[in-house]
Amino acid sequence: MLVQLLVVLVPAFAGDQLLVSAYNSDDVARYDAANGASIDAFAAAGQDGLLGFATGPDGAVYVCSELTDTVERFDAATGAHLGAFIVDDPATPQDETGGLDDPSGVVFGADDRMFVASFALDAIFEYDGRTGAFVRILVASGANNLNGPDAGMTIGPDGNLYVPSYFSNQVKRFSLVDGSFLGNFATPVGSGLSRPRTILFGPNHWAYVASEANDRVLVFDATTGAFVKALVINDPLTPQNETGGLDAPTGLALGPDGRLYVASGNTDSVLRYDATTGAFVDVFIAPGSGGIDFPTFLAFRPDTQVYGPLAPNSFGAGATLVGRGSSSVALADLTLELHGAPPGELALFFYGTAPTQLPFGDGFLLVARAPSRRLAVTTIDVHGRSSHHVDFAAAASSSLPFTPGVVNYFQTWVRDPNGPHGHGFNLSTGLEIAFAP
Repeated sequence: MLVQLLVVLVPAFAGDQLLVSAYNSDDVARYDAANGASIDAFAAAGQDGLLGFATGPDGAVYVCSELTDTVERFDAATGAHLGAFIVDDPATPQDETGGLDDPSGVVFGADDRMFVASFALDAIFEYDGRTGAFVRILVASGANNLNGPDAGMTIGPDGNLYVPSYFSNQVKRFSLVDGSFLGNFATPVGSGLSRPRTILFGPNHWAYVASEANDRVLVFDATTGAFVKALVINDPLTPQNETGGLDAPTGLALGPDGRLYVASGNTDSVLRYDATTGAFVDVFIAPGSGGIDFPTFLAFRPDTQVYGPLAPNSFGAGATLVGRGSSSVALADLTLELHGAPPGELALFFYGTAPTQLPFGDGFLLVARAPSRRLAVTTIDVHGRSSHHVDFAAAASSSLPFTPGVVNYFQTWVRDPNGPHGHGFNLSTGLEIAFAP
């Protein structure tokens, strides 16, 4: 369960990381996003058969451990195991997971709901994304020929759930409101789709799909699902292998450099391609580097770390602040996301050069006041969320620029007139960001 804890600040890695889960080596390996160098591995403490993972509203990494029927939670910066988030308590007669069997994929919705695919039951389960409590079975077992929902399911730009159906060779689309079936998004007709593992929405109004059984990455129209082309494919009429040796593609990710990264399951490696032409670029992670054995899922994460205690507010356990995108100054692609804040109230994003921890209002001030700088004022939505895309140009012209190699500390002040202690305002957890070139 999500607990109120103090995350101790630790030395940050130099730059963003690429996280790679591996089914046979039962861990999540971390690599330098700039050069593919192995950093370390985590999630190897009793888990078995790791598949999809996602960053939660608290900044932790939630990993599907298929063969233990659990979703495990890990500190994103240190890799420390924070316990099983979705798990059945054997001391109670009821199954607290709702009957989850072989979890394969996990995603968080816009309102911090958590959706987990059950590969064995061909179903999608819903949980409270902040407590882990079972809510309902969103998609019933085998509904609309769902057969083998895989690790790379995702929420599309339209807010619906897209699920690779491994054994029926389709990508299916479901409503997150009531689980209703919205049609097959991608099929083998005309595309040759065979054993899909991941669907990824990207640029050019495209949806990329890993087709494991024929070693291809296929592209479909992101709105209609119409087949566009085979992006990564080996031409049998030429002596060379245009895929660079891709064998059993599983996970897909778009990197900070705009290229397409593909996990090659049978070669224990990650390959890199031009995201538009499909041209092979290089082997980004060499076979077996970092000990990976059959990589299954990929995700990039900025070099960030959530810190500080949760401070309860009128909406619940407390507001958390996490980062999405990249910590690269050159790319200038970083979004701050606020979760669990009072709906309809104002939120002020700010940052400084040093951390602190002082009682302030109903919460704690976690960024030293001097020097510090305001970023933006937003309105929290009905789900308790707000976000701010960081303006790097404005920061560069200010007295507190973002500088490669320098750590900054971020927090959000939130208005909360109905807060537990009556001060009228509260604050989120803090977010440490180590900026990269």
